[in-house]
Amino acid sequence: MHNLPECCGGHRVLQVASATTSHLSIPPSTSPSLSWSTSFRSASELATALSRLGKSFDVLQLSAGPLQGHFSVVHLKDLSIISIQTNQLLLLNGERGSDSITFSLETSGNFDDHRIFCRAIEPHSLHGFKPDLNESHFQLTAGSTTVIAITSAKKFCSFLECYGELELLENLYTCNSLRLNPKQYSKISKQLLWYLNNPLNNAELRSMHTGHIFTLMLEAFKSTDEENFKSFEIAPRQKLIYELINWGFENSSNPVRLDEISNILFSSRRTLIQGCKENFNIGPMELLRLIRLEEVNFHLRCSELRAALDLKKVGDIANHFGFSSRGHFSAAYQNHFGETPRQTLSKANAQQAMDVKA
Repeated sequence: MHNLPECCGGHRVLQVASATTSHLSIPPSTSPSLSWSTSFRSASELATALSRLGKSFDVLQLSAGPLQGHFSVVHLKDLSIISIQTNQLLLLNGERGSDSITFSLETSGNFDDHRIFCRAIEPHSLHGFKPDLNESHFQLTAGSTTVIAITSAKKFCSFLECYGELELLENLYTCNSLRLNPKQYSKISKQLLWYLNNPLNNAELRSMHTGHIFTLMLEAFKSTDEENFKSFEIAPRQKLIYELINWGFENSSNPVRLDEISNILFSSRRTLIQGCKENFNIGPMELLRLIRLEEVNFHLRCSELRAALDLKKVGDIANHFGFSSRGHFSAAYQNHFGETPRQTLSKANAQQAMDVKA
């Protein structure tokens, strides 16, 4: 687990702390960086950036084409603000932590494919604030920018209690999304973006800014009509999708048949198929195939992982993740990532050679 100063903690992190491509610029875990940013060109690189914050997520690219994204973070006092820009549809699945509350907004107006536990978000919405929600499962729309403030659930709940907002606090435990009026939405978005783009070293000012954000959220919650709070409970089928993604990444080198997956997850074939079709417009086997392709991409980019598994060639990596047909694998990989697996490996090797010389 890697935590930055004054940043809320996390859980499982990636075993490999960095990718081999130099455009992924992440400070080491020992660095007291109050702000940093990096571009990412694969879902695994975004997962690596999040792991630097102590947040363990599996990230999957759902749409086809070369991925170009940008990740930024700034740390205030007991609160962090992150921004994720992506040109492809991404799925993030993992644990946000036992003492973590988030305030998330899509700031670019591109939210059509945004989902929180398979539920579409509404325009001008604030979401992710249910204090006792430990698991995290959400999609980011292609061409979107999402800004997320992360802090301690205990500290924010204590803040509400200090102001006597016990009824509001009860509301937060039953809801996870709030539709704001456009003026509130704009005010919060602009303020979070300002803090993100204007990092400060002064500890007292950073503490004041955290208090300001807490106050902004309190004002938004208090001034919003009750019907704009959206009740939230993870439905069995939504939980199943979360578990399917988690299982797929943990067992990506062990492809199995649909009947076996159904037995493992204690679900019917029909429920699995319906859940995947409703949320991703593909079946469960295709979704698991995308996960295996994602893992191949990760290993092609990361020499440390290849060395640990003694995988030297593209064919070795493909076979390790259950792709027995070389031709079908290569075509599927190129269709999804916009380049051949050999091109990915060649770029990674060339970049590693440049890093060694530097």
